[in-house]
Amino acid sequence: MLARNENENGRILVVDDNVALAENVAELFEFDGLRSVVATSAEEALSLTLTLDLTAVITDVRLPGIDGTELVRRLRPGRDHVRFAVISAYTDQGTVNRAREVGAWFFPKPLDLRRLTRFVRGLEIA
Repeated sequence: MLARNENENGRILVVDDNVALAENVAELFEFDGLRSVVATSAEEALSLTLTLDLTAVITDVRLPGIDGTELVRRLRPGRDHVRFAVISAYTDQGTVNRAREVGAWFFPKPLDLRRLTRFVRGLEIA
């Protein structure tokens, strides 16, 4: 079970170079009462994190430039309260292991949005 996030006022950062997917996921979170912001690259995400109070980071694995697991590796230090998830249509064991190695949960595409929402809320997920 995940511990409930103490920071209910933070934002969820959704990072995916597929703009439509990222915006749809962010809209789902907003509809569910969760504040979110979209970045279309890891570099943009790193820039945004300088000014955002984060609750969770949801990132695609395959991004132009810095990939999603490297993004998590760079963001994780000092952010023990932030939940990190890596999403990908590539579900091979290597991709899943790389996500786990950087301390992120792995969610395959197509996304189970109910499960992902429970994750960012800090609720138990099966």
